[in-house]
Amino acid sequence: MSTDVVTTEIVRNLFLSAAEDMHATLVRSAFQPLLYENEDAAVAILDRNADVLGQSSGLPLFLGNLDEAIKETIRRRGGTDWLDEGDVVILNDPYIQGTHVNDVTLFAPVHIEGKIVGYVAVRGDVTDVGGKDPGGGTETTEIYQEGLLLSPVKIHTAHGPNHDIIDIIRRNSRSGELIVGDINAMIASCRIGQRRMLEILNRFSIEAVESARDEIFRQSEESDRDTVSSIPDGVYTGSGFMDNDGIVLGHPVKIPIKITVTGDKLTVDLTESPDSTVGPINCGRAQAVAAVRVAYKLLFAQERSFDGGCFRNVEVLTRPGSVHHAEEPAPCGWYYTTLGLLVDLFISAFSEVLPERVTAAQFGDSMITYFAGKDLRGTDYLCVEAHAGGWGASNRANGSDGLINVLNGSFRNTPVEALESRYPITVTQYSIRQGSGGAGGHRGGNGIVRSYRFEEATQLFLWLDRSVTPAWGLAGGSAGKAPRVEINGSVQRSDLLKVNGLWLEAGDELKVLTGGGGGFGTPL
Repeated sequence: MSTDVVTTEIVRNLFLSAAEDMHATLVRSAFQPLLYENEDAAVAILDRNADVLGQSSGLPLFLGNLDEAIKETIRRRGGTDWLDEGDVVILNDPYIQGTHVNDVTLFAPVHIEGKIVGYVAVRGDVTDVGGKDPGGGTETTEIYQEGLLLSPVKIHTAHGPNHDIIDIIRRNSRSGELIVGDINAMIASCRIGQRRMLEILNRFSIEAVESARDEIFRQSEESDRDTVSSIPDGVYTGSGFMDNDGIVLGHPVKIPIKITVTGDKLTVDLTESPDSTVGPINCGRAQAVAAVRVAYKLLFAQERSFDGGCFRNVEVLTRPGSVHHAEEPAPCGWYYTTLGLLVDLFISAFSEVLPERVTAAQFGDSMITYFAGKDLRGTDYLCVEAHAGGWGASNRANGSDGLINVLNGSFRNTPVEALESRYPITVTQYSIRQGSGGAGGHRGGNGIVRSYRFEEATQLFLWLDRSVTPAWGLAGGSAGKAPRVEINGSVQRSDLLKVNGLWLEAGDELKVLTGGGGGFGTPL
């Protein structure tokens, strides 16, 4: 059957609305600030083939591969016969979902008359799943040091929660009952998604909804093919460097990219990515695919939300055993470090043929600081902060000041009031890092300055990158300033912006200065 255009648009927006309901349930029910304040999470509703029907706001890097995680799980389990009505599956395997073990993926099938008609999925960062250091640390050299590793397993069934699995997770996390609260929030989010999906299917019928889905997917595929067809055929390349892998200091890691456009097909070749590194900057293939999808949407298709019709003409080639297709036991704790650079390289590769579309590079890295210690109630805490920075300029406008990394979407740092009310930490400065954006006809966006004073002894973890390859300019524009860290007024060396568990005393101070975006065009 075919569905009229009005019904198609109603169905499209109902699925988007249902996904937002799932997201709201998660962030309002979560127990740890990384979810309810920072919103380090994403959700999606998918069809019976695990193709996306609707997604919420959230981390683009998560949204780009929830479908891939479910499909890979089903492939490894040999089909769906093991999935029963009422089941909720949990996993955090980096080689399936692509991310680190702190990110937990839950998904649940949706049944009608005993048959799977769709799925709902949620992913969130639960802060700590064990590991040798709080939050996993920055000096891991194999996945087993980063925390509990979960292959896909049922955490909830129609008969109730799997208390054995929940207890294993609780006992292996420094967060204790808080991580259980976060997981229960994710289960609740899945249940809301199931309910909303069934409401839509029962309102319109499965046949009508799948007809609308087919039309939505057709429109998205046609749009992508038209977009790629408008790009001149050719091979587009680029490369940049990560500062190091966190273990082998003083050894920058080269990240190359090759993009081939032929007619309406675009192929991104990452097979020349280096072998998996000793340090934890590796990622599963699913996240490399997600980063390419983010870059493509950012440059070519910002106006359309992601659905299962997108990217059918976009192929990503990876090499097993490489940084972008990690295999066990490669460490993946800081998997996203290379991916922000990958997005910049993708965009800049088209600078000569699409100068009106591209932007100069953005500050690139998530610029993570996190603190461990005793909170104001005397209990252990872990506070994770991702910092904003400067985005690249275009040929039409200056770059934006103080925005979160391009991969992180709606992720945000902790509000000052929330941070100071919970932890023995005072934020002494929070401002724009004036002059950090690269010069040009249009200047790059400025980074930020965020300074802390610690009122009690605190363990410091840092992960900042992009000193070797700061945000470059285009068309004669200058690069933005590189990130910088000061501890008690002393500037850290650029190759020592990764710190693992440094103890600071009461009264010590930390200042984080994030990088600026690249400028565009020759300065006037």
